[in-house]
Parts: sequence; structure tokens; C-alpha cells
Amino acid sequence: MQYIKILFLSIFILLGVSSNAQFVEDVKSSGEQRVDSLGSVRLIQDDRIKELLDTDKMISSKDPGFSGYRIQIFSGRSTDREKAFKIKEEFKELFPEERAYVVYKAPDFRVSVGNFRSKIESIELYKACLKFFPNCYPVKTYILFSDLTPNEQDLEELILDEEDKQQNAN
Repeated sequence: MQYIKILFLSIFILLGVSSNAQFVEDVKSSGEQRVDSLGSVRLIQDDRIKELLDTDKMISSKDPGFSGYRIQIFSGRSTDREKAFKIKEEFKELFPEERAYVVYKAPDFRVSVGNFRSKIESIELYKACLKFFPNCYPVKTYILFSDLTPNEQDLEELILDEEDKQQNAN
């Protein structure tokens, strides 16, 4: 009896799935095209919704960053300041498109690179850095939104690259 119920239920489910698949194929092959027309939409909402959205925007703007990950390629004592900046420059030569940061957390100077939302996103740069900096590792850190915007030097380089491409094309 139990076997018959399971068999009946299985057949019922399979028929439902196959009929839905046929419907989707019919819709795809019908070739109908939708034409959007210009129109107007009238939005009716409570004024308190706008107030809530403004409050949320204000609260969100107070937080200048988010929790993310960077790759730490160097950590040295307070006497290693010059070495930290040398390693940063070395990294910038190897990976000019990535950002590098020298941070002093007493009593150490640290060089970390990249800006990533998750540890998984940082793995690609981590593997590339391992070849040149064998002691590097991903670290959780607080990333400011201002760190994500390109600085003036990056923008100038981008503009120069675009101009070079246009001149080469002509």
C-alpha cells in the first residue's frame, strides 16, 4: 500500500514538472515581442515612508566604511618604517592596479594591500602575492569608503592611458 502511494505521488510530480517545462518552451518559441509604451505612474504612499527612508539614509551615511579583508604582506617593528615603505613601493611596481597601505599599530608597521568585501574575493590577490611575499595572509579589517574611490593620481594615469589608446588607434 505504501509502495503504491509513493509511486502515485512520483508520477503526479513528474507530470506536473514536465507540463510546466512544455509551457515554458511554448512561451519561448512563440516569438511574441513586448512593446513598451510611454506612460505615467502615479505613486501614492504615506509621507512617513519618505521620512523613514531619509532617516535610514542619514544613519547609513554616519558609517564611513565596512568590515572587509586585505592581504597583509609585511609586519615589522617600529624601527622598520623605511622597510615597510620600501615593500609598499615594491608591491606597487608588481601590482600597479592594487592599492597598498602602510599602517602603524603600536609597536608594529604593517603593509596591507587590496580592498575586499569577503575573504573569498581576496584569495586571487593572496595567491599572486605568495610568489613575491611568502609570509602574506588575509586579514580582517575596517575599510573606509574613501579607500574605494580612485585618488587623483589613479585618475590621471587612467586618463593618460585612454589618451594613449586613442592616439594608437589613429
